[in-house]
Amino acid sequence: MRLAAASLFVLLSAVGALQAQPAPFDMTPERPAPEDPAPRQPATEPEAPAPLPLERARPASDVRRLLLPGGNLTLPGEVAARSWSLHLTPVQATGPARLHLGYRNAIVVAPESSRLQVLLNDVAVMDTPISSAGGLSEIAADLPAALLRAGRNEITVRVRQRHRTDCTIASTYELWTEIDSAATFLSFADPAAGKPAAVDDLRALAADAQGRAHVSIVAPAMTQGDIGADVIRLAQAIALYAALPDIRFSVGADASSSQDALALRVLLGSNQELAEQGWALPAGAANGPVAAFHAQRDGNDAPTLVISGRNREDWLGAIDRILGAVDRPAGGARDALITEAWRTPNAPMIYGRRDLSFTDLGIRSEQFSGRRYSTGFQFAIPADFYADAYGEARILLDAGYSDAVLPGSQINVYVNGTIAASVPLTSQHGMVLNRLPIKLTMRHFKPGLNDVVIEANLLTERDAACLPGATAQDSPRFAIFGTSRFVVPDFGRIAQRPDLAAMGGTGYPYGPGREAVPVFMERGDADSLSAAADLFARMALSAGRSIPVAFTSSVDAARTHDAVFIGGITGIPGGVLAQVGVSDESRTSWATSHGRVPAGAGTDQADAEEWRRQMQERGWSHAVQEWFAETFDLSRDMLRFTPAAETDFTPSRPATLLLAQGSNPAGTGTWTVVTAPDNDMLKQGVGTLARLPLWNRLSGRITTLDGDLKTVNALPASSLSLIETQPRSFSNIRLITANWLSANILSYSLLLVVACVALGIVTSALLSRLGRRR
Repeated sequence: MRLAAASLFVLLSAVGALQAQPAPFDMTPERPAPEDPAPRQPATEPEAPAPLPLERARPASDVRRLLLPGGNLTLPGEVAARSWSLHLTPVQATGPARLHLGYRNAIVVAPESSRLQVLLNDVAVMDTPISSAGGLSEIAADLPAALLRAGRNEITVRVRQRHRTDCTIASTYELWTEIDSAATFLSFADPAAGKPAAVDDLRALAADAQGRAHVSIVAPAMTQGDIGADVIRLAQAIALYAALPDIRFSVGADASSSQDALALRVLLGSNQELAEQGWALPAGAANGPVAAFHAQRDGNDAPTLVISGRNREDWLGAIDRILGAVDRPAGGARDALITEAWRTPNAPMIYGRRDLSFTDLGIRSEQFSGRRYSTGFQFAIPADFYADAYGEARILLDAGYSDAVLPGSQINVYVNGTIAASVPLTSQHGMVLNRLPIKLTMRHFKPGLNDVVIEANLLTERDAACLPGATAQDSPRFAIFGTSRFVVPDFGRIAQRPDLAAMGGTGYPYGPGREAVPVFMERGDADSLSAAADLFARMALSAGRSIPVAFTSSVDAARTHDAVFIGGITGIPGGVLAQVGVSDESRTSWATSHGRVPAGAGTDQADAEEWRRQMQERGWSHAVQEWFAETFDLSRDMLRFTPAAETDFTPSRPATLLLAQGSNPAGTGTWTVVTAPDNDMLKQGVGTLARLPLWNRLSGRITTLDGDLKTVNALPASSLSLIETQPRSFSNIRLITANWLSANILSYSLLLVVACVALGIVTSALLSRLGRRR
């Protein structure tokens, strides 16, 4: 009995053990815990709806729509954000969609206290720790069907980053997260999502992984001299629809002229011309103007837009119909410079006295717990801005800092990359700043788009000690409020010539005009016409409207007009080069060198004569000029009664593109020359320079682009002509006079002396008639 009972006990224990371990023992490594689907919000960010669950991205075979407008996006520092608009077609907005994102980050970013967040239309769709120091990480999330909208959508990418070990302000410059353009996209299951259906779908044109949108215009009749203006008008219409930072055009008589991956192909010509090349035309093309997307020819996967009709009158009517939806009338003031395709909100245009809140400028109230806080905004000013030597704008800052912040901390303000103001934080017990005035001299401003960055460098005892875990502390130490204001006073309004910055910023003087701009082009070949399309497309975006053009082969036809000359240096008439201050010897020396440095030499090749000349110039007079500049902020040009004579400019060998501007022979308009050693460099150079932000670096009377396609050099104008753009008024004349005298110190001093002498003479004469003579 005892043996039977023991056997039964052992049997029951074995059965219990089997029930307690339903799965066999597994020797494989333990799997990582899944990511928390309810991510914690960083202390510096406002509360947002819980994002959708994330998962590692799987290969996508559906239709893709890349999201980044300018290639890879780098978000530096402890906090950074970028917002831009995204246009979707009705098919893309209504069908199932999936968001994919690829990113990598610096190895010093601490994943336990750093977050990456993506919002679509103010809804958080991704929120994940930043933990991709070893290489590219790809994540994805399905989007609710009702989230996306046909037309404009807004996307925001934010990061909150903390250093692994270092607590210094300097260490914050080591923090970065890069969003990979090729791995960041929307995918759609519906094949129709990749096929535009209406002309308005041009707004959904997307850049490639390098940030470039390549548009090919196929014009079988381009050999005819009168079609160039039609091509330029069409290119401007497409650019105004897409408004991308880098949109490039290639023009050819057939589709084989462009081999790159295309964002769009446009067919321009009559029914007969297009049919002869084998293109199938949309219904209705035989009866009148047509502008419609149509099925592609075999082997061509680019969206194809057909602009056609029975003759040229028909296709011009189709272009006008397209342009009518995005163009604005000449002479009208615009409220903003359109930047939303790469940064929201649009930059408000400031024509005079203006008071804008930070909320209006896109800066929201937020608090910050790190070491270096940075935020910024954009604004735009017109081409006839004349206050570069007079006047101050102000930031009235509403902010606060805690008692943990030590004296020695400061707030710096940068305008267009240059520091414009620095304000120390001196209180030892914290303070709430109510409309703290920060003055910005307006010499930092330029026509067109301006960028302002506000940065707070915060020192604390805790960071000086830098104990373990200090970088992850979330106690707020700084706050900025959207009630802060940016105040710009009245400023003088008069245009200057030459001024390439005005052309780059607002398209002046070509943008405001109603008459067609004469465009001189010796050869209407594909490269020259492609360069002209790139140039005028970017000018149209700067001007906010299309610029009518008329091609001409006669220099005399442009003598009294604002005109543009485009072509290789050997094709630009010598008299035109002299008119814009370029030496005639450039026609041979620059063309011979082809802008290339000889083999074995870099762009910094030594030139003995140049060094000798520089050493001769650095005498005692140069030392005196440097002392005046450092002590009184007075340049040599400001210490002259009359401007120095302009010397003819000869481009250096590294330069591969040159833009020069000057007065026309009649003195009634502006001539702009766009040239290169040959037409191939012309096409490449204009296409590169037309890309933001290089385009915003145009300035002075001459601008060159070097062969590295990155270096932009500008030569300021010594002598400027002033052109009235506003009705005469005492207020405007006073502001113009104040700025001119501020820029011409000796003239101001002489005028002051003359006024004092005149006052003394008048006073003496008056006193001689008063009182009793002895």
